[in-house]
Amino acid sequence: MKKAIILDTSALIAKYYRLLPRNIFEVYTTENAVREVIDRENREALFEAIDLGLITVSNPGLQYVEEARKKAIEVGSIHKLSKTDIEVAALAIQLNNMGYTTIVITDDYELQNLLLYIGIGFKPLRTRGVNTLRVYRAYCPVCGYTPASPGVETCPLCGAKITRRQF
Repeated sequence: MKKAIILDTSALIAKYYRLLPRNIFEVYTTENAVREVIDRENREALFEAIDLGLITVSNPGLQYVEEARKKAIEVGSIHKLSKTDIEVAALAIQLNNMGYTTIVITDDYELQNLLLYIGIGFKPLRTRGVNTLRVYRAYCPVCGYTPASPGVETCPLCGAKITRRQF
């Protein structure tokens, strides 16, 4: 059985890849997660790990990005997730479809909630993590607009702040 660990930016900064046994897990991340590691020390350590083959940088296929985006809309998290979060979830979906047992290492509660909704395992680093699925409806309280893209915080129609309600 193939096993994959996917690291988000917080896991890369924590250098979690140093703790993983390479004979058991294949370790992945996305290009955007790598780009988000901006401090010199962590960047140098990360590039060294990539050069040594400890981490594979892989971008998910477009159909998996779209699937992750649709799931984020369904759970009501699309406007709270970053493009990197969507890509990490998409890579997890892609690897799952390729026959891997996949675990995402992340402290991001919104990403954890999305992964729980999708049915992909995750492990938090420094937080307790999400253990109950929460489904939200994101909307503009003034005009009713519903966002369909990551990171939308204000309504493009009326300028009000996007809010959400838990179901």
